[in-house]
Amino acid sequence: MLDKHIHGSVSRISPEAPVPVLKAEKETYNPGGAANLAANLAALGCKTFVSGVLGNDYAGGTLVQELQKLNIDTSLILITQKTTIQKIRGLSKQHLFRIDYEDTSPISRDDELTLLQMIKEVIPEIDAIILSDYAKGTLTGSLVQAVIKEAKAQGKLITADCKPINMQYYQNADIIKPNKKEALEATLVQSVEEAGIALQKRLNSTIVITRGAEGISVFQENNQFHIPAKAQKIFDVAGAGDAVLAVLTLALISNYQLKEAVELANEAAAIVVSKPGVVTITKEEMFSSNNIPIIKKAWGEEHIIANNEKYCGKKMLIRQGFYSSYHTHKLKEETFYIAEGCLEVIHNGSYLQVKSGETLHLKPGEYHSFRALLDTIFFEFSTQHKDEDNYRLTKSSSGSSEQWKEEIEKVKN
Repeated sequence: MLDKHIHGSVSRISPEAPVPVLKAEKETYNPGGAANLAANLAALGCKTFVSGVLGNDYAGGTLVQELQKLNIDTSLILITQKTTIQKIRGLSKQHLFRIDYEDTSPISRDDELTLLQMIKEVIPEIDAIILSDYAKGTLTGSLVQAVIKEAKAQGKLITADCKPINMQYYQNADIIKPNKKEALEATLVQSVEEAGIALQKRLNSTIVITRGAEGISVFQENNQFHIPAKAQKIFDVAGAGDAVLAVLTLALISNYQLKEAVELANEAAAIVVSKPGVVTITKEEMFSSNNIPIIKKAWGEEHIIANNEKYCGKKMLIRQGFYSSYHTHKLKEETFYIAEGCLEVIHNGSYLQVKSGETLHLKPGEYHSFRALLDTIFFEFSTQHKDEDNYRLTKSSSGSSEQWKEEIEKVKN
C-alpha cells in the first residue's frame, strides 16, 4: 500500500458544506501495509525483499520508488490489473480525513502461481519469510499454504500477521502475531488466555498476542508467558505491530531464544508508540536502549546485547586509527559483520581489509587484531564469551598502520 499525506493549514469552512478547507502545502509518501513492515526490516539493517501486487499506475510507481530509496529489493513485485492500494490522509496539526483507493478482490490463479514461483526462486537466499496480510486479496488461502509448505521444506522461519477472516490459512506457520482485538474476534472467547490457547491448538503455531499497554503474551504448545509493556507514554499505536513482528523475526533468525526475542520486540513497540504516526524502528534506536550495557574500551566502546551459555552478541564501535590487541580465544568461535566503516585485519597471519556489508569468521585458536581505517561499527556473533578465554599478545592502542603491524610482527616472531 502507498500512504500519501497532504499537509497544510485550515483557515476557513467551505461554503459548499460544513467541512474545513485544507490548503495543501506539502505532499509526502511512505510505504504502507506490508511495505511498512519491509521498511522496518530495512531500517534494522536487513537485506529485504518485498513481494506482492501493484497496479500499473502512478501510485504503484511511486511506491516502488519509495521502497528502492530504502534499499529494498522490489524484483518480486508483480504488476497486475488491480489498482494500487492507496491511503490518502489530510493533515493540519491533526488528522482531518482519509481517502482509500483499493480493490480487495482476490488475485487470479495465474497471478498466484506467478507470485509463488517468484518467491520460490529467492527462498534459498533468505533466512525468513514474513506474511503480512491485510485481507486485500493478494494472500489467498492457496498461496499462503503453498508459501508455508515451501518455507518449511527448506528450513526457513515463517512468521505472519493476518486478519481474523484469513487466520485459518496460516496453519503450521512458526509464529502468528495477532493483536488482542483480532485474537478475541478470531476465537469468540472472553479472555486473551483462552484465545491464545485456542489459536495455538487450532493453527499448530506459536501465538504472539500484542496487547497494547498490557504488553505481549506468548502461547506455545506446553508453555505460555507474558511480557509487560515498556512504554511510559503512548503517543500513537500505529505501526507498532509491524515493528514488533520485524524485530521478533530478526531476533529469532539471529539465534535469540523466543523469550529474549519477544523482549526485544517489546522494546521496539515502546519506541514506536512513543512517536506520532506510522514510523519505522532503526538499529540505532534499538541499540541505544538503557538495558544494553556499554563497556568503554581503549579503542572505542562495546555494547553487550546478549551473553549466555549458548551464544553472545555484541555491537562495537572502534575509532579511526585505533586497534585492538592481537589475541585469540581457545573456546569462542566468532563471526564479525561490518555495519559501517572499514577495518584492517590480521587473520591467520594475513593482512586484509573488511568493508561495510562484509563478514569475517574466526575459529577458536586463530589469532587476530582489528585496526579502524574509519570510525567503524561492527557486530560480533559468537559462542559464549568468558573473560578468562582471552589470550592477548599485545595491548590495544592507537597509531599508524605500520606501528600496528610492527607490534604484531614482533610477538609473532
